[in-house]
Amino acid sequence: MKYIVRNLVTAAARNAAPRFSQAASIGLGARMCARVIQPVGTIRTLTTTMPMRVNGSSDSDLLHTLRDEADYEAKQAAEEGEPEFIQAFMNKTGFKIKTKTGEQKVTMTKQFGSETITISFDVGEILNAENPIADFETYRENDSGDVQKEAEINADDTPEDFAIGFTATISKNSTDMLFLELESNEGEVGVNHMRFLSNKDVSDISGMDLEWVRQKAYCGPLFGQLSDDLKENIDAFLAERNIDTGLTLFMQDYIEHKEQSEYLNWLRKFKSFVEA
Repeated sequence: MKYIVRNLVTAAARNAAPRFSQAASIGLGARMCARVIQPVGTIRTLTTTMPMRVNGSSDSDLLHTLRDEADYEAKQAAEEGEPEFIQAFMNKTGFKIKTKTGEQKVTMTKQFGSETITISFDVGEILNAENPIADFETYRENDSGDVQKEAEINADDTPEDFAIGFTATISKNSTDMLFLELESNEGEVGVNHMRFLSNKDVSDISGMDLEWVRQKAYCGPLFGQLSDDLKENIDAFLAERNIDTGLTLFMQDYIEHKEQSEYLNWLRKFKSFVEA
């Protein structure tokens, strides 16, 4: 599993300009107004022109950099192709993945007997990595005014594993919904809260209303304070529904894959914005 790295060293290797240029002020178009003089006794008329379109002085440099970055990322994505691990995971577990371009949320659903299981997680969880940027150096000026290297981190030093906060819901038609707040850490699934929500309360609401229903429900006991037998049985209950180490490893891979895809989409939108 590779780590997502985009930095100045990589940009320099592509002979591309820095990803971001300094923002420049945008001048206002001058409104021109011409008066047409008519013979005495006639009505004077005024004509106006549309405001002149003026681009910032840095726009062309920014646009050039965005094009280079987008072309490079698109080429890399085309060479790598669609990763096989996604279809392999769905075939093995029965989960179906739902997400939209431009959005961070990812939802996976499956049927397990009479149960409907839904897993939800966020691409932004990649920020939980200890060192989200690899191959960088930091410098500090000492008392004598000399600049000295303070620290250096290489790509090989960056951990592949990162914590992911996610939720799972297990629902049946005849009873309340089990709502779990979970966290993956070093491949293990940790249980933060286990709540029961009324299907009637959550069937027709979403957003902040749904969050309010969740928050007011009893959060359940501290998992660590449960008896060993109960904890082991809950772990087995979750694992049988593919809420296990395999899921945590898949989420890490998928988050990295989707983050890269969203970055390319972001570059293209930024380029279109500057061109407009």
